[in-house]
Amino acid sequence: MALKILIGGKETEIWPPEDKATKERLERYSRFRLLFKGDHHEVFERVQRWMEEQQDRTITYIVCNFAGLISKVAADMLFGEIPDFVAGEEGSAEQEALNEIVNNNHLQTTNYEMALAASWRGEAIYKLRFGQFADWQNNDRGFAIVEPADPRTFFPVLSGDNVRALAGGDFAWVREAGGKKYLKVERHTPGIIRNELYLLDGQAITEQVKLKVLEDYAGLEEEQETGFPGLLFEFVPNFRGDDEFWGTSDYHDMESVFDELNNRVSRISRVLDKHESPKLILPPGIMKEDPEHPGRWYVEKEDLEAIEINPADLGAGNANDLPRYLTWDAQLEAAFKQIDIILEIAMMMSETSPDVFGLNKSGLAESGRALKFRLIRTLAKINRKKLYFDQALRNVVYAAQYLEAIHAGGPDPDNIDHRIGWRDGLPDDDLEKAQVEAMRTGSKATTSRESAIRRLDGLKGDDLEQELARIEEDDLAGAPPAPEGSQGGRKMLNLDLGGDLGGGTGGGGD
Repeated sequence: MALKILIGGKETEIWPPEDKATKERLERYSRFRLLFKGDHHEVFERVQRWMEEQQDRTITYIVCNFAGLISKVAADMLFGEIPDFVAGEEGSAEQEALNEIVNNNHLQTTNYEMALAASWRGEAIYKLRFGQFADWQNNDRGFAIVEPADPRTFFPVLSGDNVRALAGGDFAWVREAGGKKYLKVERHTPGIIRNELYLLDGQAITEQVKLKVLEDYAGLEEEQETGFPGLLFEFVPNFRGDDEFWGTSDYHDMESVFDELNNRVSRISRVLDKHESPKLILPPGIMKEDPEHPGRWYVEKEDLEAIEINPADLGAGNANDLPRYLTWDAQLEAAFKQIDIILEIAMMMSETSPDVFGLNKSGLAESGRALKFRLIRTLAKINRKKLYFDQALRNVVYAAQYLEAIHAGGPDPDNIDHRIGWRDGLPDDDLEKAQVEAMRTGSKATTSRESAIRRLDGLKGDDLEQELARIEEDDLAGAPPAPEGSQGGRKMLNLDLGGDLGGGTGGGGD
């Protein structure tokens, strides 16, 4: 007999739940993941039917994975350049604690992967806990751990009638052991995490069992107090409307464009392959088979791929122009123009500038300013993503420092103004920036040696001090020797005025 349980505030007795919204969301994840990976032939039914109808199994379906490019461009521009996570003055205890959290969790790589997934899936989820890293056991202390969570396992618990307000969240996934399937449920509410385990019979949820049934959960408590007053996960939509909870994928209105681009390129390739070998045109009677002369060699027509035609069919002036090769004019100009149009539509709908791929027909941008103007829609799209990631990441690092404070004696994060220094993901035009500074300052110096090294080489703290000291040593080593009669590098003038100066015996005049 099936057991009914609450998942995301809704009752279900099978797994995964079969309510319409959940089914559509999980199917969308699966379909968009195939598009991102380039497995388009498994998504588009027209392609599947076309491939099945072809007798020639050597025909290739060409995937122009524009979908994957959209997501990679977004992630590259969002997190390709490492943002600064700021929690105080450089060298302060708060900043050092935050640097440790970022480095221990390889947060830069995690952020990049989250940006990729949020692009094709429509959302991403950060999850926090305090404990040991799976690949690094340190029994002396625990760590604040930031991990990605699979949105397929997430079911939000919304607050009342507000479709945007989270009161909690359930994470649920299937584990198999000993030939049996189990459903692990992790229920998050502010300050508390509850762990539950259920036995599955096929898709049916049959009964709740003890956590210790599975070795991995033997030491897990059924109810854990986190010490953190909020939720230990952070939901990040790719973008969404004000009446939606779930985010919107970058692919949501692009599937027909992907399909047509692949279809057109594949059909052009098929046509070119079919007509790559010209046929030989022969007058009738040239190729004859004579079985009365054993040992006489002859060639089958099929082997020559020849075609017999009536010379009269060639028209006046061409009747004697045989044998010859039949040439074929593909007239594919219209097909290639259609591909160009499809690409323009794809770039327009995805807000991806041709300059991102180096496809702008007017050539490369002459300056950083010109490049930014060409990428204005792409930059607007990236800034839209930053709105969601900025707030989410500030919440994540605050929660991580809070866990470190209560469990490992770290600095109190309540007095910290967490900030993230974002970059635009574009190459810097140093010449243009120098010219602008020169115009604004009347060509006067605007930076010190220390600031220049920090900015150009990215050095900070002790590394910066050591580099400045080495530069000073090189300057002194390369300086010319001091002239004679000098003190401290300053030349002393010998003004022999004669006479008795200071009680000396001069040999001067009267």
